[in-house]
Amino acid sequence: MLPPDFRRALDGAETLLVSSREAGRERAVHTWFVVTPDGDLYLFNYAHALRVARWRNDPWVRLTVPGGGPSVEGEVQFIDPAGVDEAVQTLVVERWGMWGATTPEGLRRMLRDRSHVLVRVEVA
Repeated sequence: MLPPDFRRALDGAETLLVSSREAGRERAVHTWFVVTPDGDLYLFNYAHALRVARWRNDPWVRLTVPGGGPSVEGEVQFIDPAGVDEAVQTLVVERWGMWGATTPEGLRRMLRDRSHVLVRVEVA
């Protein structure tokens, strides 16, 4: 779950700056996100993106609210397509419908076919 101060700082933010490690260096990229009512943060991305390759090698990430906002560190947990609950499916479909996840079935297909990944960030 996200710390309350960080969660409040996300209000109104469109993206997060997500840092990951590669060969001892941090790489950062702006990334869309969703947060569940319980405070779990999810990222959805192309399975073959460089950031996903970095996450597979080292699950550590730093999430920073753009514009000098606060940051937290954690690890990504890859979500099994069969384990995506309905509330998360709804949030992802609403947020990323233009990526082809226009329905819960479409999202599950994208995850099952491994063209995309869904990760939950477990904050340390």
